Amino acid sequence: MGKYSIIALSNQKNKFLVIANTYENPINDLISDDYVPFLVDGDVIFDLVIINGMNLNRFVGATIEQHRLLPETIRIIKNVPPEILKISKDFFMSNIHIVGGSSLPSATKYLLTN
Repeated sequence: MGKYSIIALSNQKNKFLVIANTYENPINDLISDDYVPFLVDGDVIFDLVIINGMNLNRFVGATIEQHRLLPETIRIIKNVPPEILKISKDFFMSNIHIVGGSSLPSATKYLLTN
């Protein structure tokens, strides 16, 4: 498994959830690569719980245009839709090794996998 996982949101066209699998921020990778391979135009929600824990900045949104992440559109998402939370929860429950290998506190690991 790579640095991040990409999940297409089936109920929304041109919208993806990107889940960080390591302490390395996928936003930095996509900006420095100057190319988003999985999306031409649309929106991305990043779940950075492995990096930021359960803090306010866990979910971050950004807009993609012509395969490029627009840095000026990066924003914290405060009201995360329930379906995104469910997808994220299901992902971590199915990939316990990602959570287990992180440096998150034990309580946070428990919340993500139970």
